[in-house]
Amino acid sequence: MKFRTEYKVGKRCSSLDVERPVVLLGSCFTDSIGKKMRESLWDAYPNTCGVLYNPASIANILELAMVCDDADIDNSIADASALNGNLWVSWLMDSHADRFSRDESRQIAHNLIDDLHRQLVDARALIITFGTSWVYELQDRDNYIVANCHKFPAETFKRRRLDIDEIVLRWNRVIDALHGMNEKLNVIFTVSPVRHLKDGFEGNSRSKATLLLACERICQSNPLTSYFPSYEILMDDLRDYRFYADDLVHPSDEGVEYIWGKFRETYLSPESCRILDEGLRITKALNHRPLLHDHSEEALRQISSMKEKAMKRYRDFISCHPGMLSTLTFQ
Repeated sequence: MKFRTEYKVGKRCSSLDVERPVVLLGSCFTDSIGKKMRESLWDAYPNTCGVLYNPASIANILELAMVCDDADIDNSIADASALNGNLWVSWLMDSHADRFSRDESRQIAHNLIDDLHRQLVDARALIITFGTSWVYELQDRDNYIVANCHKFPAETFKRRRLDIDEIVLRWNRVIDALHGMNEKLNVIFTVSPVRHLKDGFEGNSRSKATLLLACERICQSNPLTSYFPSYEILMDDLRDYRFYADDLVHPSDEGVEYIWGKFRETYLSPESCRILDEGLRITKALNHRPLLHDHSEEALRQISSMKEKAMKRYRDFISCHPGMLSTLTFQ
């Protein structure tokens, strides 16, 4: 007797190289997958410009990252600056650029966009996670979609839902520009399984349906693009609240781990998976903090020896796989 419908991994559209960088942009689910990659020493850059939920805002930041003229970038950043109380924010991103100084806020935004440009040039893959098709536009500007409302009053914005044609047309242009800059870039689309219940059950379902249909059409029209079903895996395969966090909206650690495993099966070779498994073991060894039952010289010597062995293992790993993550922040 079967008690669940398991997602069967299909034939991979393209095989990713774990020794080449990957850029991830989109909803908070992007951070979860990016964390899994970095824990395995894959050189991944999740949400450099902060969490971005809707397709228009993600397209905005990518288009700006592909602009070559610093003056044009500065003008766009200046146009996106807004003062909320005594805090300067940017309509282009979340709180990453929030500062009390206008000049500092704009400089931070410019630096983040420069970072994203460099990452896109070097990357072999770009993973885009759409979270919602609902957008907020400034009341006093025509068609100006903000990436984040930054706790401004509700009357500051108009709210609407993007339609499928609007998303597809915009993203066809974005993908053409991306491949003009990096012709080998694989673009993988996915829809976040995180439900936006503030839109109501019906509003969330229609929003996700819009995103799913848009992704289908984008991938049908563009080479080096594919769709990974994060949303479907959580909704239809796991389909149980034990795979959700306490808020009953975000996937639990187990749910993220399961989706990450399906991603690996879909896009990675057995050898690439072996490299990531070794990277994860090394990361755990580097972050391991043994219990110190006494402070004797022998105990401290043993701990120092463990750390040295872990670092040697890490250096040997990077020597064999120089494209892997070579800078770590240890816990």
